[in-house]
This record gives sequence, structure tokens and C-alpha cells, in this order.
Amino acid sequence: MKLFRYLVCLLFLFPISYSLRANLTTVPDSLNEKTLLEKALGIKKQSDFIHVDLNTRFAFHSIFGEPAGRQSAFRMDYLRLEVQGDITDRIYYKWLQHLNKSNRPGQLDNMPASIDCLGVGFRITPTLSSFLGKQYADFGGFEYDANPAEVYEYSDLGNYITCFLVGANLSWWFTPTQELRFQVVDGRSDSAEEMYGTLPENTEVAKAPLGYTLNWNGSFAEKWYTRCSFSVFHEGKKENVYFLALAAAWIQENFNMYVDLMYSAEEIDKLGILSEIIRNEKNPVRASHSEYLSLVSRINYRVLPKLNLFVKGMYETVSLSKDRGEMTKGKYRTSYGYQGGLEYFPKKDNLRFFIMYRGRQFDYSNLGKTWGHVNTHPQTLSLGFIYKIPIF
Repeated sequence: MKLFRYLVCLLFLFPISYSLRANLTTVPDSLNEKTLLEKALGIKKQSDFIHVDLNTRFAFHSIFGEPAGRQSAFRMDYLRLEVQGDITDRIYYKWLQHLNKSNRPGQLDNMPASIDCLGVGFRITPTLSSFLGKQYADFGGFEYDANPAEVYEYSDLGNYITCFLVGANLSWWFTPTQELRFQVVDGRSDSAEEMYGTLPENTEVAKAPLGYTLNWNGSFAEKWYTRCSFSVFHEGKKENVYFLALAAAWIQENFNMYVDLMYSAEEIDKLGILSEIIRNEKNPVRASHSEYLSLVSRINYRVLPKLNLFVKGMYETVSLSKDRGEMTKGKYRTSYGYQGGLEYFPKKDNLRFFIMYRGRQFDYSNLGKTWGHVNTHPQTLSLGFIYKIPIF
């Protein structure tokens, strides 16, 4: 393990000592239309030094079904300030600030939780790039990779997984359509006690709680795409987390779909879903030897140039892989999710109005019910809009 860490350090120190190039990034839709400042002052921006967007999702939600009963309210679901630009042809920066999220800094990385991304990227060569700072963990999966404002409701795994961590990555396009990414990050933002609470007996917290990810992104015939990854997070002396993501998508002019398959084996319960199921006053200890399986798929069909029809389905399980005290190994919960709706794009892809229905079914096994849980079936009807507002 020590040798592996030294190699990681050398890998990321090496490119910094040379002239640097930035990540190949997708240009946001909002950059294709005039910003509010350009419209107000009648000027045209001449530089790519700064782009400022406000990424929003606002909706009226009507929630029904167990356990919430009936609730209806307007809600700002998502509000994030996004600032990015080129410092030089070879260096760029990115700052993503979640405005409706806590600003409490993590005890480990001293980075406010509201900051999703903050760092500097380097274009080393046309095919090699690196990014240093707080960033997306390079997990595979198309739900995970989507603009968060456009994901109306994540899967359980997508909702609980830690997405934004401090570290460094290296991206290599070894062919024009195939990319390999390697990343090393802090495994968490807080101390182990803050994140996990009461740890299992004899757990020895890692002195260097780092996570390592190898990611492969591929494109075939400009229609078939892959996003796959394998990650190892070192949480304790004998506690690791292993995460595998296998994802594929088919994309054409009026139709696209993706399928994400994710599996996590956790010697200490990093996601925490199992811990929530079995935690009570008599058992405040964090779970160990948890297993999670997640299968997610979404289909989009442009029935008209400005009208998109979509459906999404989810299947997930929560299990214990080894007996521990009062806990018996086996499956504790199975959950199902389904979504369907219409999206209307009045002018550009950057603005959309939507109406959608979504539901979840949480089914507890006999093992889960012994901890006092009952099956639930919450449902929501939503009407709103998504708009990445181009400010400057």
C-alpha cells in the first residue's frame, strides 16, 4: 500500500513540472446564448476568461403516499452558481458553489460542503490533462455524470454516494474516442467520527484515508457510449470500500437511453443506508460488511423537436454479507423507483419546463422488519422548470 501511494504522488507531481493543459470539457448549453449582461448592455464578451451561470430547478411538488401523507409546496430544488474560464490556453479554473447547501467546512479537507468543485485544470498535451482541487469523484454511470439539476430524483446509491472530494486526477485520451482517467482523492471530507459516528469495535482508522479510481469512457460509432470505473477507498487498517460501475448508453438524434449497473462492497458502511436501517438506541454502531446493488435506466424520446418524453426505472438492494452480533447476513431492503414525464424546450436545450410523476417502493425483508421498519410507497407529482441562466 505504501509503494502504491508513492507511485500515485509521483504520477501527479510529474505533470505539474511541465507545461500544462486542461481537461477536455463539454461546453455548457448556456454558453451558446447571450448572457444577461450582454443583453442588458448590448455588448459582446470578447474573452473566455470568465463564464458565470446560475443553474436552477424550481417546481411545485404534490407528495402523497406513505409515510408523508399529503403535502404540497413550491420548492427551489437546486440552486448552484457556476464560474469557470480559461486563465491561459493551457490552464483553466472551475468553481461550483451550491447556494442552498450548508457552508460548514469538513474537518478533514477544511472545504465548505456547499462547494462542489473548486480547482485548477491543466492541458498538458492535446490528449493529456489534469485537475487539482475539489472535484467530482470519477465514478462511472450516466445518472451520476448528468447535470444534477436535470436528475429529478436520484437512485438510493446516487443519492447517498459522496460525489465531491478534494484530490487530483489525470485524464488521457489514448484514442480520439477512448479516455482513461485516474484519480486520487480524500476518501471523505470529515473525520471518521463525524462521518461514521460510533465505529465497530477494534476499528483502526486509516492514517491516509484516500480513494483511488480508474475510469474508462468510450465512444463507438458516435452512438454507443460507455462510462465504467473501479474504485478502492481505504477507510481503516483492515476496512476498505470497493465500488464498481458499469454503464452504457445509446444516443441518436431523437432517442437516447442509458443503463447503469453499480455495486459497492463496504467493510465499513460508507454509504450508510444499512446503518440507518439497523441503528437504534441499543445499537448505535456503524454497520460493517454492507453490500449495495443498483440498476438504473432512463429512456428519452423527442416526440417533437421541442417536446421530450422520458421514463426512468430503478432497482436496488441493501444487504449484509457477514453475520455480526445480532445482525444476520442477507438482504435487508429492496427498493424500486419509477419516473415518467414530459419536458418542453421553448427555444434552447438550456431551458425546459416539465411535468412528471415519480414513485418509490421500499420493501423490507423479514430481516429488515425485525428492526421496526414497514414497507412504504411515497409518490410525487411535480410541475416546474430547469434553467441554467447565463449571467456573464
